[in-house]
Amino acid sequence: MPRPLLTEAQRKETRKAIRAAAAKLYSENGLKDISARAVADAAGVSVGTIYSHFGSLAELMQSLWRQPVSGLISELIEKTAAITDPEERLRSLLTDYIGFSEDQNSVFRGAFLFVRPEAHEPPPQVALENDRFYGLFRNAILEGQRLGKFREGDADEFAQLVWSGVHGALALPVNFHRLALDKTRRPAEQMIDLLIGWLKN
Repeated sequence: MPRPLLTEAQRKETRKAIRAAAAKLYSENGLKDISARAVADAAGVSVGTIYSHFGSLAELMQSLWRQPVSGLISELIEKTAAITDPEERLRSLLTDYIGFSEDQNSVFRGAFLFVRPEAHEPPPQVALENDRFYGLFRNAILEGQRLGKFREGDADEFAQLVWSGVHGALALPVNFHRLALDKTRRPAEQMIDLLIGWLKN
């Protein structure tokens, strides 16, 4: 006799339990002990149930960070909509990115410092033009170029460079433990000054 289908409420509860189990395993051990079997055992479900709710283990892990990152993006869109000066808007975006890395450190590490183990399948890629977060940087640079405040050139290349520079200043002390690097926000803030100065020249 086939098992009865779960109600929508039961499906939501199962999905919630799977995400909670994955989040607990990640917070305790990082990625090294995360597997579909480990999450299934912790959630009290089968491995097949995990894949019926999440297409892959990578999708499950990304789902842990999707909501807070979406919240960050919505806040940035609302805040920067009122900033007409593109330089000020770009500086605000980058400064708030630094603030997010401090205020929601575990989410930042998962969403932005996530290093996918080779055993985990890669998530599907999103085209740059379809990513709202990246688009905030690109649009500020395009507006700066339109107004003659930023140098001419490929706005996509510049947006990636600016984001990468500040991100790298935040990531290096986290990922490179051998050196006693400055772990404060100061290097990232100085990187903002350097990059915006470069864009203006």
